[in-house]
Amino acid sequence: MIRAFRSEWVKLRRRTLLLSTYLSLTALSALFTVLVFTRASNNPNRGGERFISLAELARPDGLSRGLTRAALLLGVVAFGIAASQVAFEFSLGTLRQLLVRQPRRTVLLSGKALGIITFLAGAVLCSGIGGGVAALIMAHVRGISTAAWTSSAGLADTGHALGDVALAVTGYGALGMLAGLILRSPAPAAVVGFVYLLPFEGIFSAVVKGSDRWLPGQVLSAISEGGTANLTFSRGLVTATAYTAIAAALGAVLFARRDVTA
Repeated sequence: MIRAFRSEWVKLRRRTLLLSTYLSLTALSALFTVLVFTRASNNPNRGGERFISLAELARPDGLSRGLTRAALLLGVVAFGIAASQVAFEFSLGTLRQLLVRQPRRTVLLSGKALGIITFLAGAVLCSGIGGGVAALIMAHVRGISTAAWTSSAGLADTGHALGDVALAVTGYGALGMLAGLILRSPAPAAVVGFVYLLPFEGIFSAVVKGSDRWLPGQVLSAISEGGTANLTFSRGLVTATAYTAIAAALGAVLFARRDVTA
């Protein structure tokens, strides 16, 4: 499995993929952080809409607010990357060559999955750094105290937020790999994920009350936020773990039994 993991990273560390992904997600997290701090005010209920207040941003978890807000888009990007990296092996015909070197398909798939997950973990870390730097700059601009951020409670909250987002992104990555294995073509796999996770689940959860407790994207989004009013973190984690296990099992069966024709 280690050799399969290393071979996957040969592909993942290409500058066109690694730098573009890490830099774009870092910029995305920074942008969300800037928007959060820009929209914050001393009157969070202005115009009938609830905004984050300046006092809330001064709390221990204020440093990670931007990253948490960007978690859904991070997850969608993670889904697309995982789906495309798996599907490319089929469409480019490289999977046959890999299977010649490693005929044990489950071992090969496990190594590839580990490579993709560690790649996504690096992306989350870069996003956290980008959001943290932007938060420090915006706190200075808006006159927000950062004393609570550097306290033991603040550092713990930031670590928990990074961990929660990383768990959610891992779930999105597992679903993306399954989509790549099923569709075997990068573009359809990515498009199906984008359409399902963004408009479909959003509309469905708004129409069917309580559906956000079991829809995969909504569950992972709740995990990235540390739990919501409708879904606690522990229940969301159990549900997401079940979905991830099902995706891994189904993906392993498909990869082991379907013929590789290209």
